[in-house]
Amino acid sequence: MSVMWRLVFFLYNLFFMALGVVMVAAAIGRPEPLDYLKIALATPQNRIVFGVVGILLLVLAAISVFSNLKREPRVKSVIVESSLSGQVSISEEAVKTIIMKAVKKVEGVKEIKPEVSSGNNGVSVYLHMMINPEYSVPEMSAKIQEMVKEYLEDIGGLQVAEIRILVDDFTPAVKPSGS
Repeated sequence: MSVMWRLVFFLYNLFFMALGVVMVAAAIGRPEPLDYLKIALATPQNRIVFGVVGILLLVLAAISVFSNLKREPRVKSVIVESSLSGQVSISEEAVKTIIMKAVKKVEGVKEIKPEVSSGNNGVSVYLHMMINPEYSVPEMSAKIQEMVKEYLEDIGGLQVAEIRILVDDFTPAVKPSGS
């Protein structure tokens, strides 16, 4: 929240504190608050000022209510370690970065889209990829699974439950020129 909004809400709360004091004074039988209110509302110009201030207070109250109802987007993360001293987590985006780094070590991968989910047994990885058609899918898949698991365990400190691979499309290594 910016400094300006903090100042506005501070003044808003200060106004309600003063209003509370006036209400308590009126409730215990002090006539001054009611007399001051009658004097303040005696002229049409003062009534307009009171109306404008009332509208501003309503707008600020609505902004305050709706801003408190709006949820902050929560970063999805995977728990690396949990102990009595605390918890260590790594964001799913960081896990995807580790996966991408591991896959770059395997030759023949053209494009990859990783998805990560966390479960009780560890991290489940789903890799949707395109590979060069000159490479064997079973061999390449095994290499990718091995590299991804190694990187996630060594760099991320994560336990890997499974790595599923879907080879969706083959792209040619070199597109033939028009003959």
